[in-house]
Amino acid sequence: MNICRKKNIIKKCIFEFLGTGVIIFFGLSCLAVSKLTNIKLNQLEISCIWGLSVAISIYFTSTTSGSHLNPAITIFFWLFSKFNKKKVLPYVISQILGSFCFTIIVYYFFSHTLNAFIKKHNIIIGTIESMDLAYIFCVYPNYHKSVIYDSIIEIISNILFIIILLELNKKKYIFFLKYKFMIPMLIGCVICIINLVINPFSNISLNPARDLGPKIFLSLMGWGTLSFTGGNNNILYSFIPNICPIVGVNLGGWIYKNIYNN
Repeated sequence: MNICRKKNIIKKCIFEFLGTGVIIFFGLSCLAVSKLTNIKLNQLEISCIWGLSVAISIYFTSTTSGSHLNPAITIFFWLFSKFNKKKVLPYVISQILGSFCFTIIVYYFFSHTLNAFIKKHNIIIGTIESMDLAYIFCVYPNYHKSVIYDSIIEIISNILFIIILLELNKKKYIFFLKYKFMIPMLIGCVICIINLVINPFSNISLNPARDLGPKIFLSLMGWGTLSFTGGNNNILYSFIPNICPIVGVNLGGWIYKNIYNN
């Protein structure tokens, strides 16, 4: 029995690893293409690619792991939906590891183009100038605003996201029960809309794994601590894309359970 349970959790973690990785692969690839090539994607196109990558990952992982694909979602299910606490850490590690590993794939997939860009612009990795490339992989808040402002924007974005996600998954809607295959696409649309509306004003992550994995990778590739601080002296900015989604999702979940859905 224990062997079966271990195999089951390993299988689920593999799917969380791959599902998160798929999101990162397509999402970062579109940013790399837009930055490093002559194909310039606008905000709408980039937002749609991120949304579609999330939808594809949900289709791919839903029947096996439940399609968490996000440490904030996993923690929410543990706190509010009786998700087994023993699975929380394995899920979160799998998600971050998936993000990290698929960032490596994207980095080396575009290595030739990346190196050509570095030579053309005389960029030295690890300097402030190299942050222009780091933006391809990581989320850095808008430093022209305050830490409080950017934190509130990230938290509110995640509150909206989790409330809409929970409402879409309510079983009382006959339409959604009949056409359940549409839900991943609708979730992808929500991701697209949130990114499209909010990102131009304040960069958001909506997913700690989406940001933390790439930052760990860049820190090992020569950016060092700069990958976390973004060149800003205020270290608090590095916590916004990683801590605020967790706060926002769980606050939104509490609002939904106790106020909205009461």
